Amino acid sequence: MISVEDKTQHRSTKRVLDIFEALANASEGLTMAEVCREVNAPKGSLSPILHTMADASYVAYDDTTKRYSIGLKTYLLGKSFDRESTSINLFMAAMRDVTNACGETCQLGVLDHGRVLYIAKVDSPQPVRLTSSIGKTLPIHYTAIGKVLVSEMDEEKVRAMLREPLERPTDATVRTADEFIAQLAEVRNEGFAYDREEATEAVQCIGIGIRSHGTIQYGLSVTTPSYRLTEDRQALIKEALSRAKRHMERVLA
Repeated sequence: MISVEDKTQHRSTKRVLDIFEALANASEGLTMAEVCREVNAPKGSLSPILHTMADASYVAYDDTTKRYSIGLKTYLLGKSFDRESTSINLFMAAMRDVTNACGETCQLGVLDHGRVLYIAKVDSPQPVRLTSSIGKTLPIHYTAIGKVLVSEMDEEKVRAMLREPLERPTDATVRTADEFIAQLAEVRNEGFAYDREEATEAVQCIGIGIRSHGTIQYGLSVTTPSYRLTEDRQALIKEALSRAKRHMERVLA
């Protein structure tokens, strides 16, 4: 015999699935009222579900348009099933070109709740290389990708993402939010961000921002052991990243 509680749980699950289906079929997203209409459920029932899904990044909410759309975590789940996604395949091709050019690990990341979420990587063929995993998150203040992702944001918004005292995995990591903000000015000026043994001792990283619709939405980086990062190798990495940036931004245009 099914209890009333069981029926309620099943109904809630069905509403989550209905929300996903409605958003998947809406190319420009849906307002709360439109979601309610599509799912045929009252706002009081759907609001906490949508807010929970948005907080967990399975649904994205645009403050400007007041619309909900499919979120990054849902995209990553779909990616594990559908390997034929055109955009990510093209991104991966550009990343493989970077790794082929410099022989180092290339990673792609996005901003997720004030942290860097790594969504793609191409491993270095070198026996000594970075080991990382897709889906991992790291703070913005000691990663090259994190720095490029927030480099053009308002200072107040960036500071809100930081929690002082800052986590310091190495002695090279910035100590304060003020130091980090100063680094962002350098990123804006040069167009590249650096992790100079700030995340891991004896490992360095160079990152560049990838724009979509005028704003930096992705961070692309190359990670290498410090002993391999000569001046010539650094110039080669920057050239490879700049080339990949141009290719990826054409895909996103």
